[in-house]
Amino acid sequence: KYYCDYCDVFLTHDSASVRRAHNAGRNHLSNVRDYYANLGSERAQELIDQICKAYEHG
Repeated sequence: KYYCDYCDVFLTHDSASVRRAHNAGRNHLSNVRDYYANLGSERAQELIDQICKAYEHG
C-alpha cells in the first residue's frame, strides 16, 4: 500500500501508474498547494511572534 501524506489516503494498488495518476489528480495537487501555502504562513507567524516578543521585552 502507498500512503499519501498530503491527501491522508492509502492507495490500494501500489503501482507506479496508480501513484502517477493520483499525484496528477486535481485534489492531490490542491492539497499539495494548500500544504505549502500553510507552511509558509505558519513560518511567517513564527517570525512575527519573535519580533513582537523582542519588542515587548525592550
